[in-house]
Amino acid sequence: MTRNKFSKIFLVINKFAGYRKKYSLAVYKVVSVLQENGCEVEYSYTNHPGHATELAFTAASKGFELVVAVGGDGTVNEVAQGLIGTATPLGIVPMGSGNGLARDLGIPMNIKKSARLLVEGNLKLIDVCRINSQRFLCTAGIGFDALVADKMAKAPTRGFLRYIQITLKESIAFKPFKIKMKVNGLWIEKPVFLATFANARQFGNNAFIAPKADISDGLMDVVVVRPFPKIWLPVFGIVLFLGIIPKLPVVEYHKAKQVELQLAETPFFHFDGEPGKLKIPATIGVDREKLLVVAGGKK
Repeated sequence: MTRNKFSKIFLVINKFAGYRKKYSLAVYKVVSVLQENGCEVEYSYTNHPGHATELAFTAASKGFELVVAVGGDGTVNEVAQGLIGTATPLGIVPMGSGNGLARDLGIPMNIKKSARLLVEGNLKLIDVCRINSQRFLCTAGIGFDALVADKMAKAPTRGFLRYIQITLKESIAFKPFKIKMKVNGLWIEKPVFLATFANARQFGNNAFIAPKADISDGLMDVVVVRPFPKIWLPVFGIVLFLGIIPKLPVVEYHKAKQVELQLAETPFFHFDGEPGKLKIPATIGVDREKLLVVAGGKK
């Protein structure tokens, strides 16, 4: 890691992510902190899907030294798409409902503290993963977690409590689905509850689906959860937040550079918490390109 000092910073703001009512105040706080540190700041709001990528790419092309995603993991993913493989770093001011990548990078959830980190933090080169043509930074998955992501995207409000409500409600009727995939030469063909492909350790909100993951090790953590009695769901949740999910007898844990997914009998798929459409067969793995980010001092 190396220390950074930026003089020209561009903010990409998704005012529709996470806690929506806080955005005007958040922008004021972030701009104030950066200007107090001698930074020239410009910003723009997103107004359509993919706009954050366009804004980030344009800002990097115009010579901005740092491009900052102000929003949740979906916004961070979009901004990153315009910066992957370039020398322009990504900064994050977490304003989403989960903020998985920000938490994994040691970025404070407090707006002023995360803004201060943009000028005081460290530069870190991290891996980027890909499922077919879709890149992701934190996690991608199929099954129950993807169903919850789909319902969260359609919910009128976000936040941790909404996440818990949706999880409990959807768990009642959710049925396991069959997958067939090749991991490190081993074929896995069985019914599952979910299958997660992780670059970072968590979904968000410190729910550690892949506690052994290292975002810079050149490998992807593959977590397969087999079906279990619904009465176990509270235990599963507790273990998830304790970061000891590999210890569960229904969990298979692998590290791999690439996975070949041949079958997934579910329509639900997500990348960095955003619902998407999955084309089978699918190749999931670590991308050749890397991403430079501003990170905190701890993992």
